[in-house]
Parts: sequence; structure tokens; C-alpha cells
Amino acid sequence: MNMMFKMCPRCGSKKVKWIIPQNWSQWVCYDCDYTGPIIEGNQELSDEIHESYLISLNEKED
Repeated sequence: MNMMFKMCPRCGSKKVKWIIPQNWSQWVCYDCDYTGPIIEGNQELSDEIHESYLISLNEKED
């Protein structure tokens, strides 16, 4: 079974929290400090997003 969960659209982390109850679209990611709307997906999508995020971090360092 492919479990769906909320994740950060920037880094794919599951460590997200709804920060403003009056505004459903304001979430924060505790791994990359992203703030904004989040997405829902499975582990495969999370892994793809995380891999792209790591590549983008390495490109910034170069």
C-alpha cells in the first residue's frame, strides 16, 4: 500500500507543521525553513523532491 502524507514541496520532508490555524495554506518545514502551502504525496515523490533539493544545494555551493 502506498501511504500518502503531507510534505514540503521544496525538500520533500515530512517534518511540516500548520503554523496559522486561520490560514490553511501557511505551513513551515523544520528541515529547510520553507513557509507556505504544502503538498501531499507518497514516499517515492518525497524521495524525488529530496534528491532534486540536494542537487540544487550543491549547485549553489559551486
